Amino acid sequence: MKFTEFKYFYPERAGLIHKDQPMFETLSKDPNWIAEPKYNGSRLELHHLPDNSWEFWNRHGQKMSYTPSPELLEDLNGLNLKGYWILDGELRHNKVKGIRNKIVIYDVFMVEGNLLVSIPFQDRRLILETLFKYYGPDVGDILDLAPQFDSNFRQHFDRYLDDEEIEGLVIKNLKGKLNLGRTGPQKSG
Repeated sequence: MKFTEFKYFYPERAGLIHKDQPMFETLSKDPNWIAEPKYNGSRLELHHLPDNSWEFWNRHGQKMSYTPSPELLEDLNGLNLKGYWILDGELRHNKVKGIRNKIVIYDVFMVEGNLLVSIPFQDRRLILETLFKYYGPDVGDILDLAPQFDSNFRQHFDRYLDDEEIEGLVIKNLKGKLNLGRTGPQKSG
């Protein structure tokens, strides 16, 4: 399915697992699962449109009034994207003291107008790693790719306990496929 103009896709809502549940340790030992830090920010669906403009949308399908800093915009443009892309990430701006105008990327939903619903997470992640390695800015300062941990989830969780910018870990199935395209935001249960 090819897209050439803006389309919002409601992202899948994460399920919660407590670090003391047996499943937490089970997934930590399973090579099909990874963990990423969940930053304290605003969930971001970042659209790169075919005219090379950027739009910032929240997880509720609302366009953000956020204006990126010139440095962040330079890093985003440094990715050299062509066509319509949708990146899933976190806008790290004003939720934690001293953190402004930063983005961490978790996933990619669309590449050059092609929705990646049939592509497993490990392959979508490879697209991002390749993009950041060969085209992107130096990762880690303003525009960042979320770090991943393939084991010892408890150790990584404990390491972030005192970091006010990290809310916890997101555990992802490397073979998981996107669940996008709902007509509205999921309701909290």
